[in-house]
Amino acid sequence: MSEELLDIVDENNNPTGKSAPRSKVHVEGIWHRTVHIYLFRKNNNEIEFLVHLRSPFKDLYPNCWDIRFGGHVKSGLTPEEGVKAELEEEIGLDANKFKLIEGQWRKRDHMPNREFSKIYFLEYSEDISKLKFNDGEVREIKWMGVQEIKDSMIKNPEVWSGNIDGFTKISNYLLEKIKL
Repeated sequence: MSEELLDIVDENNNPTGKSAPRSKVHVEGIWHRTVHIYLFRKNNNEIEFLVHLRSPFKDLYPNCWDIRFGGHVKSGLTPEEGVKAELEEEIGLDANKFKLIEGQWRKRDHMPNREFSKIYFLEYSEDISKLKFNDGEVREIKWMGVQEIKDSMIKNPEVWSGNIDGFTKISNYLLEKIKL
């Protein structure tokens, strides 16, 4: 199987018209795009996020809880197409059946990983037992409330792939968007 190609963007997120293999992008610090999708539901006037336990085989944050799904936008795909591909690959979810709430772009310069991440939110109220872990990246999923996630991140930051500051920004942004 050939390695996935990623479209290259400049430091301002403008497409360059070029692409490169994922390994080269990460070794050489080449700017590229990713998508981050936050699945949430409304439960008793509160927001819960669908969190997942990452595979022990992930190169970053193995065996850690994550509040988002997603990954690299493969060459030739739009961010929206990347969302659909990632949700299908990771949890067997057909995103065409749901309305995506578009968030902002985030610039993340953690050399050699330099990326622009497009944020999306998807309200999901169906039975999570129907989700399938197709690509081995996700081991387990569960619903957690905003305060429960924050408390866990403060008490046990080492078991999370993200941090409290980032999660607070994301959860506040979503709450503002949906006006719960």
